[in-house]
Amino acid sequence: MIALFKGLGLLLQDNELYRSPFEKQVAHWKNLSDEQIRQEVALLAKAKCQWLIASIVLWQAASLLILGLITNYLWRDDFHITFTRVVIVFGSWVSILFVIWFMANMFDHTAGFERWMKAFNSRARISSDADSVENVGEALEMAQHYPEVLDYKQAVTAKRELRHEDVRIMRELGRMRQHSELVGKLNHIGDDGLRLQPAF
Repeated sequence: MIALFKGLGLLLQDNELYRSPFEKQVAHWKNLSDEQIRQEVALLAKAKCQWLIASIVLWQAASLLILGLITNYLWRDDFHITFTRVVIVFGSWVSILFVIWFMANMFDHTAGFERWMKAFNSRARISSDADSVENVGEALEMAQHYPEVLDYKQAVTAKRELRHEDVRIMRELGRMRQHSELVGKLNHIGDDGLRLQPAF
């Protein structure tokens, strides 16, 4: 169970990193080594198995406990089984399970199945399954046009292979630079005396 808590701690660190400034994300991934990533992936794999087992056990325990409480409440005075009571038990049980499922679904974005998959995917090597041709092509184009993107790529590949998250960071670095260029052009358009004519 120690691996489970360590894995959850790593997920929470990832959540905090994604909420932090982009510069901090760049620095974090630039400094990661292959050995660190392998250790994190191994920890996540072990923790995910324990998380799945714990989730199933807790879900079943909560389900049976709720069913027992509802049944005990309805049959505490007599033991006659009626259609109405069966419908009430089943309906109440399904309703409460839906509420639990809804709460678990909200939790999923923080430390649930979706978050586990995101943690694995971000650390995965570049592949056709995780990285589309368009995404890799955009990262390549950004590296060819913007020095800071190329610097990031060279700093990373000097220590390890590029990962899925590196592609995302390279694309985002390029988009930020591209956005700054476009804003600069927009602010200066027409300043050379060639004003755009109004449409009407």
